[in-house]
Amino acid sequence: MCRSLIAATTLLLLLVGCHQGFAYKECPEGYILLEEYCIKVAHYQWKANKTYTYAEAQFLCQRSLPSSTGQSDWTGNLVGLNDSEKLEAISKHVFEDYSGYVTGIPHWVGGEYVNGVWRWVDGSKIDLRSHIFLPYEPQINGTNRAVYIVSYGTQHKRYHADTYPKTGGVPSYICEAKEK
Repeated sequence: MCRSLIAATTLLLLLVGCHQGFAYKECPEGYILLEEYCIKVAHYQWKANKTYTYAEAQFLCQRSLPSSTGQSDWTGNLVGLNDSEKLEAISKHVFEDYSGYVTGIPHWVGGEYVNGVWRWVDGSKIDLRSHIFLPYEPQINGTNRAVYIVSYGTQHKRYHADTYPKTGGVPSYICEAKEK
């Protein structure tokens, strides 16, 4: 009885997902499905009162999917925010699921200034007119700077993108897993 109920529920999820234009997706261990993205908010560092540079956070995201666990079909990186919907989904998740726990602390995300151009981790250019950034960000000449998100108050329950020196310490980061 229980197995048939699980099978029926799985089939229903597959059918509903396909009907709505997306396929059922499962994320690797340690990641959650957030809309259509596999995301991991590394908030445990904050509890340890530790901070990470941009390079350290990127390294930890890339190492978050060890091939020894059978997850070699996935790659991990800091999350790129190439669309505002992803930032909105992440903001909602952090404010609802970590209510008061990590809200308001900054999180590294995958964007940096490379060879005179702001780029997301997938190589796409960052739209300098994007409304995800705070006013006057990102800086036109952002040498040695990278993107992080931060909340300036909890009233609107929303994070905004800002930039910070790559070698500066930030207490948390957000990874995204993508299938190869």
